[in-house]
Amino acid sequence: MQSNHPETTLLNEAQRAELLQRYRGAFNVDDLAYGTVRDFCDSRDHLQFLSAIQGDLKDLQRPWTTKAILGLLPPGSRLLEIGAGEPVVAQILCELGYAVTVVDPYDGSGRGPTAVAYYREHYPSVQIVQDVFSDKLADIEPNSYDCIYSISVLEHVHEPGLGSLFGGIRRFLKPGGHTLHSIDHVLVGQDAEFHRQHLIEILSYQAELSEQPARCLVREYADIMERLHRDVEVYYLSAEGHNLWRGATPYDDFPFRKVVSVNSCKKFGNTP
Repeated sequence: MQSNHPETTLLNEAQRAELLQRYRGAFNVDDLAYGTVRDFCDSRDHLQFLSAIQGDLKDLQRPWTTKAILGLLPPGSRLLEIGAGEPVVAQILCELGYAVTVVDPYDGSGRGPTAVAYYREHYPSVQIVQDVFSDKLADIEPNSYDCIYSISVLEHVHEPGLGSLFGGIRRFLKPGGHTLHSIDHVLVGQDAEFHRQHLIEILSYQAELSEQPARCLVREYADIMERLHRDVEVYYLSAEGHNLWRGATPYDDFPFRKVVSVNSCKKFGNTP
């Protein structure tokens, strides 16, 4: 039966051509980096829609992820997004010529959405699997994706779920494929030590996937922390974004913190 609702289209033909020309094979993606004001301003100039949806770190992370995938992989590549919520990045990537699967439980956990029927109706180009991403998924072919990515997800996943999630990446990513993540990270303030330890766990899993020696991970982590504390270009969560996250929680229970986006990109295996 034909839908009464046309597929949502987020880019026109001129925008698609401009994005492909500007970023395809030309956007540099470091193994470990952080979000910057320079990159956010570039996104406002060239991916305005994605950089003005949320009012928090996702306005930086969604366009960065789109540009990163354009820089890393040609259209036609198979992508999987973990925990997309409304699949706007997946939709844009579909419009740019990628084949995108989203795996999300859509059960409201972590204050996430539940409108899976709406998303399937309006974003039919995106394959949606309603489930928790893990190595237990039965309907996805092993070693079948060129990139598995997430946006503001991994900081919410703790053990044993984190290990199962990375087990899923190991199972479903092609050898030489990319594992790409934007991670909300509390740099200073309440729960900063917890976030430091959790980030190290995430980066350790990433290092294992890329067969990176532990000493290299330690050096990368020390370098990024040093740069975060001295770089004027660091993009921080704004007061408005903090207030959005706080919701109805009393301010004294959820005081302002310096929150940044840490971006991790590794290849699966030691493929050059």
